[in-house]
This record gives sequence, structure tokens and C-alpha cells, in this order.
Amino acid sequence: MRPNLLKMKETALMYLDRSGGLQKFMDDCKVYNADSKQSYAIFRFLVLINPSDITELDAEFGNYILHEPVKATQIFQSVCFTTVKTLSLIQEVKTEAQIRVVLKLTHLPSLPSYVLSLHKFALDYSSHRFYMLEGIVLAMTIVTKYTQGAKFVCCEEACQFCEEFQYIRVHTPGATEAATVRNDLACSFCSSPLQEDMKYRVLGDKQMIEMIDIKAISVFQGFSQSKMHIRFQSFTVFLRDELIDKMKLGNKYKVIGIPVCMESSSQITACLEANSVQPSDLKGPSSISRKFKCLLSLTSNSYWRFTALLANNFASEIVPPGIYNTLKLAILLSLVLTSDKDDTTSDYLDLLVLTNDSLIIDR
Repeated sequence: MRPNLLKMKETALMYLDRSGGLQKFMDDCKVYNADSKQSYAIFRFLVLINPSDITELDAEFGNYILHEPVKATQIFQSVCFTTVKTLSLIQEVKTEAQIRVVLKLTHLPSLPSYVLSLHKFALDYSSHRFYMLEGIVLAMTIVTKYTQGAKFVCCEEACQFCEEFQYIRVHTPGATEAATVRNDLACSFCSSPLQEDMKYRVLGDKQMIEMIDIKAISVFQGFSQSKMHIRFQSFTVFLRDELIDKMKLGNKYKVIGIPVCMESSSQITACLEANSVQPSDLKGPSSISRKFKCLLSLTSNSYWRFTALLANNFASEIVPPGIYNTLKLAILLSLVLTSDKDDTTSDYLDLLVLTNDSLIIDR
């Protein structure tokens, strides 16, 4: 069923008015007007979206934003363009294509269908909607530049689209630099080649983050209660513009974004275009328990006893077999008690070792 676009535009305008987004949009327009020295072809605006609030206004439009974010962005783009022209906010805006709106979600519904599962996503390459994924940062790149948007003009001087802001290309989730700035575009009016006007190219910041699913932590426990054998694969998250440097190595984050498949030669890689990043709450005790403090005080007379007890009680499953820690410790104690200076006063530590492989013990 075709969505009622007019009703959705009315809901978008009502939401912007009630949430304060309309006033913020007008303030952002004043910032562009204040910078009279810079010529802009694209005007970028951030719109904060609370899915719960907008669903209360119109459930259909709220669902449309969550499942069709690209098309929903076009609705807000149309509303913002109409606002600019009606209130004469920015004189340089001639076409709707010059308004670029970026929707920023505050959260996603706490439902399993909104949690990204990489092994399920690989079966559906067309679901360009919002998902939430929780993971740990393994690596990150330096900040580089990418093309936010560019203006193209028709090469035919007699064409009416020769100098107008008719052809504006902006970055979309999953698009590469070559896809945003192409050299094979043609004019829809006269079919002449389009040429980029380089002075209007807008650059932004980009950072790539390598993350791994939070469930991979169970690997470090040494064993798994589940009979299923699962291999955890790292994934790439793209941070752009205001999200740059929002992550730190080793920390855990919840990332809301749109999953995409990037094609590189013969390989297809699943990536996530981040929309918002939030630190994840660590589940666990906020302080050391009383029993651990008591154990620490009882073993404080030795530098190694406390850690040895912890390793023996809690890490016995992940200690590699065949390292003979107890035997090595006993031999070291025997060497300490043995002295070459006075054999008569030396206290020897007798060892009884039982093994089915005497060669390892001899070594």
C-alpha cells in the first residue's frame, strides 16, 4: 500500500514543532546566513528523532522511519525545504536537493527484531533499516576525509540545467567515494555529460572502527555450555562527522545504524553505517565483595598466594594442560631450601611425582 505522503509531512512538521526541532532548524539556518564568505551548495541539518514520541503522533510514520529511513529522510527534507522557502531563511537555497537532512535516532525499540544478527543479515542484502548492535572495539583507523556532497552541472551551455542547483549528489549509507562522485552521469534534460563543480564539493570526516560481538567474551571463559559451535567474526563500523572519536579501544558500545554490504573485488563485507553511538552499561558488581577482601587480607603476607588461589579456583578450565605449575613451584621451593655452604643444616624438600610420561618430567 502506498504511504500517505501528505499526512506524513504534516506529522513530520508537527513533530519538529513539538520537539523543538523546528526552532533548532531555524537557528542552524541563521548560522549559514552568518557565514557570508562561504558559498554553499549543500546545507546539512541534523534532526533528532525519538521513535517513541513520533510513534505516539502517528504509528504508521514512526514505523516508516524505523524501516524505511532513506525514504523517511526525504519527507523531512521536503518539509525543511518548504520551511526555508516559506520563511525565507536561506536565500541561496534554490532546489530541494540542496537541503540535506540527517536523522539521528535516540534509541530503538527493545525488541529482538531490532538487534542485528550478522549470520541472519547475510541472507538479506536489501534490508536498509535501523538495527542495534553491541560490541567491543578492537581497532580503529585515523580520521580521513570523504565527500558529503557535490554539485554537478550540464556541459551544454544552452541547457537550462547548466548553472542551476539541479544535480546534487550526497553520500548515502553504504555508498563508496566512487559511487558518490561519478564521471558517467548524464543530464536528464539534454542527455549531455555532467561535470562536477569542484568549488562546491563538501568534505566530511570519516573513521573506520573494527568491533566484535559482545557474545565473543564467552570464548575467554575456556568452555561453553552450548553445544553449538559458533565462530565470531569482527565487523566494520563507519563513523562520520559528529561521531568521530566517540569510541575508545577496548570499550563496549551500543551502535545504532544501517547495515550494508560493501563489495570489494570478489568479496562482500558486512558493515554498519553508524547513526548513533552509546556506551554500553557493564553488567557486574560495582565493588569487590566482602569475601574477596577477606581472602586478600588472609594472603597478604605473600606476593603470589592470592593470585595463585584465584587461578586455581577460577581459571582451572582455561589453564593449558601439561604446564605442571604445582611441580615447578615445588622444585623452586626445594632450590630455595637447599644451600651449598652448609649441607648439615640444609632442609631438603622431598618430592614424589606420579606421571605416565617420565620424559616430560625429566625435561
